Amino acid sequence: MIIRTMVSALLVLIGTWVGSVQAGTLEEVMRHGDIRCGVFPDDPGRSAIDENGVWRGFYVDFCRAVAAALFGNPERVQFVEVDATSRFTTLQQKRSDVVMYSATWTLEREDAYQVAFPAVYLFDGQALMVRKDSDITGLADLNGKAICVTENTTTHSNLLFLLNKYQINARVQPSNGDAFFRGNCEVYTADRINLAINRAHRADNPDNYLILPELFSREPIGPMVRNDDARWQRVIRAVVHALILADEKNITQKSVDAEARTSPDREIRNLLGTDGALGKHLGLPADWALQAIKSVGNYSEIYQRHFGPGTPVNIPAGLNQPWSRGGLLYAPLFR
Repeated sequence: MIIRTMVSALLVLIGTWVGSVQAGTLEEVMRHGDIRCGVFPDDPGRSAIDENGVWRGFYVDFCRAVAAALFGNPERVQFVEVDATSRFTTLQQKRSDVVMYSATWTLEREDAYQVAFPAVYLFDGQALMVRKDSDITGLADLNGKAICVTENTTTHSNLLFLLNKYQINARVQPSNGDAFFRGNCEVYTADRINLAINRAHRADNPDNYLILPELFSREPIGPMVRNDDARWQRVIRAVVHALILADEKNITQKSVDAEARTSPDREIRNLLGTDGALGKHLGLPADWALQAIKSVGNYSEIYQRHFGPGTPVNIPAGLNQPWSRGGLLYAPLFR
């Protein structure tokens, strides 16, 4: 009896431990009925709360696409506010299930923070922003200048490397774009889209500022998850790639229902759940991709809505287009 009691207690402990290590996995997400999605607050274009109290932005749409794929409802998202440091710790502490943020995929980060980057949803590069009347046209003009840069970012380490490589004597000031617009530094460096968002939403007069054309790094940016559940990683990867493939196949938010009914394209039928068993393999409903596309549109619809010409950010898609239109976005085969 004593041995049986001890075994029972041990099984309870093991069950509790197993449940704790699976928190935030696909099974746990499905159990609590929504996703906890880490986003940076007050970042118009990427993630911010609008005047009606609704979250909007490029990354927000990817959060909603995942919720639509899992639950058929893009509103089943808990938004968790994160910054340059807590984007990692909220995952480690299991306070978020996925982080949609301007996080550059590096092998070092995967090891140091025990995270995974299931896909790339934005290709960017580091650039410089200056005042138009500054006479700064490139790296050679940075001697003696103060440069603002956000700490704990690849941008910061890239900047230090560049200054050392070219023997530039500049003062590095860890601070954000607000400090630059207040005149605390002559140059602000960040990813190009980040600079464009800052110029559009934080400058008194955006026309007074220039983003220099030269890029100094490659920045593959993607969602982050913990590295403890391959199935959850596959779900996030599949949703990102579904929106990319829909873009390549010219499936839009308005046309997706008709495509599901009438398209003879085998890959489209697999994507939208008309044929095949992709949903079953992922642990999702058969129409998971249809729901994601219907909720937020294809990749280009998301990009143009938040970053493209006609928006305050006004950055052409460039590399952020399907390979069939000259970009770098390339989905695996949906078969």
